[in-house]
Amino acid sequence: MKKWLFLMVLSLLMLTACMKGNDNTNTAYDLRKDTVNPNYLSNSVNQDVGPMSDQNPNFLNLRGTRMNDASNRNNTGRDIDIARDIVNDTGHFRSESIWINAGDRMTVTVSTRGGLNGQERDSAIAKLRTKLQQSLPRYTIEIRER
Repeated sequence: MKKWLFLMVLSLLMLTACMKGNDNTNTAYDLRKDTVNPNYLSNSVNQDVGPMSDQNPNFLNLRGTRMNDASNRNNTGRDIDIARDIVNDTGHFRSESIWINAGDRMTVTVSTRGGLNGQERDSAIAKLRTKLQQSLPRYTIEIRER
């Protein structure tokens, strides 16, 4: 008798535990009928993602590297090439190194090709500085001579 009573209680507990899942009105969560919490799910796609090259600093930033790129970013490599061409086109100087520091300061190191005395050298450096400032007006140009 004890075995049958124990078996009946056990089966009754199992049947009551299995009936818990049939109560759909209180247990199931319906997202469409939820008025308390805001619905953050949306099917609209944001097409304006912005420049993706600025998202991860480990990726190469390739904006502004082409000659005809319409971005608003300064291309320092192109500016260095322009300054090098201007220095090498003069008959008196040859460019050695060109650096852009702090975004707006350009340091141009030149060496003299021919023998210039002091006054001729100063006037040639002044002409070179005006040519560089006319072609690259965004920089403060410093010319160093070797």
